[in-house]
Order: sequence, then structure tokens, then C-alpha cells
Amino acid sequence: MKQNNKISIKDLKIVFDEGTPEQTIVLDKFSKDFEPNKIHFVIGNSGSGKTTLLSHFNGLIKSKYGDITIGDLQILGNKKKIKNIKDLRKRVGMVFQFPEYQLFKDTIEKDIMFGPVNLGVPKDEAKKRARHYLNLLGLNDSFLERSPFNLSGGQKRRVALAGILAIEPDVLIFDEPTAGLDPAGEKDMMNIILNLKKSGKTIFVITHVMDQVLGIGDQVLVIGNKKILASGEPYEIFTNEKLIRENFLDKPKVIKVINQLSKIDKKFNQLLELKPRNVDELAKEIYLLMKKKGGKK
Repeated sequence: MKQNNKISIKDLKIVFDEGTPEQTIVLDKFSKDFEPNKIHFVIGNSGSGKTTLLSHFNGLIKSKYGDITIGDLQILGNKKKIKNIKDLRKRVGMVFQFPEYQLFKDTIEKDIMFGPVNLGVPKDEAKKRARHYLNLLGLNDSFLERSPFNLSGGQKRRVALAGILAIEPDVLIFDEPTAGLDPAGEKDMMNIILNLKKSGKTIFVITHVMDQVLGIGDQVLVIGNKKILASGEPYEIFTNEKLIRENFLDKPKVIKVINQLSKIDKKFNQLLELKPRNVDELAKEIYLLMKKKGGKK
């Protein structure tokens, strides 16, 4: 039976070096609910606590202030240890920004098998999963016996992801998933994330690439100044001029073009209501709008 993987955060406070002169409060009294089976983007300026926040979801970091609930699992601030930590690691998988951090075995097969076996999956089943998820991500069986260190950046990213998918988590966290990838690799990664959502996963993505947020995001969380600055759908966030200006956030190219066109002719403001996600959709909507305009007598 599929778990209800709604994630709820209540009064989470993250403090580093507490009680020392170097004490730093990263987030203060942070509360938020995240719907399951959505792609949630977490954005904000460098150092705002994006990775730190999401690292709490699978227990890589634990705060003693506030509670996190993921389905039927809880991370309680007033408890020193996380109960059922293995169940939590099975439920929530994290793909780091640099795939090299997750690749350390002499073959790709062993690397992909490591997580499942460490969490109690029999070796025979882990081998089947290694092949299945490697193939799912576009790499054939011949890669299984190859060294992960002789791969391209994009291939390393796929192998690292296969290792997380082989654990079969319901929630996946991606930290800058396209860092270092070329445009084709970036497009492939966005398609992979979309397909994971279609398979029922709940996805969290940290990125500095706002085109990605607009392209596939369901919800956007903006954090900074130790708190939630805003949350909502992509167009709601990127048309909030005060938020963008005060926090030095970039806009996706699509919205920049719409803003420029609207200065020339206010009719193009209609494009904000149509909410094109990418350049192709924008071009189509502009064509239809101009055709409609030109057809009027």
C-alpha cells in the first residue's frame, strides 16, 4: 500500500555552533506543509539554508528544535536519536550536487547495490534493481562492470541517481541536479525528474536555474533571512516584483521576454495568464495572440 508522504515541518530551528561565539542561526521557527506527488523547487540566495533544510528530511542533519513528519515517520526535536532511521532512509533519498560523493566502489553495479544492501535488501534482489534502474536511466548492461570513475559527468549523475532509485524511496531530493551538465544533459535530467513524478514520487529540487523552476515546478519555496520569504506556483513567485527585486532573484527567460513585450504592447500581458512554461510554448502563444490580433478588423 502506498504511503501518504505528505511532509510537514513545525517550528524547525536550525542552529550551528550553538553556544559558541560562532553560533549561526540558519532557519528560525520554520513551518511548512508539502503536498505529496509534486515537484517542489527550493530557491534562494547562496547560504540561505536550502541544502541544510532538505538534509533534515532523511536525517543527514538533525535539529533539536522543531519536528518533521513524513507520512507516518517522525523526526522529533526533543529526541536525541531518530526513531526508525533505516525506514526514513528508505523513504527519502538524496542525490548530492556532486555525484562523485556517492560513487566509491570499483564497479557501477556494486555502487548501485550498496544502498539497498546496506538497508537490508538481499543481494540477488539488489543486483536485479541495479540492472533495472541503470537501464531505466538510459545506460545498458555493459555499464554494470565498468568503473564509475571513467564516466562522463552526465553518466556519473545517472549512476548516482540509479543508486538512490534502487533503494526505492518515495521522496527524492536533488541538489543542483544539472550542475556541470551541457544543455542536452540538463534537458535529459529534467525529463527524468518529470518521469519520476509521473511514477508517484514526491520531488524536491534545489537549483539556481530559474528556467528549470518555471519549466517543471509545481510549487516554489523561496527562503532567505532565516525564514520563508514566499511560497506558491511558479508564475505567482516570478511575477512578484517586490520579492524578486528585494531578494535579487533572477527571472526565467520566458517571463523576462513577456515583461519586455508588455512594455511594447499591453496586450502581451495576456501571456502571463496563459502561463507558458518554456520558449516553445511561449512562441506558440505569441503566434496565436498575434494571429488573433491581426484577424480583428
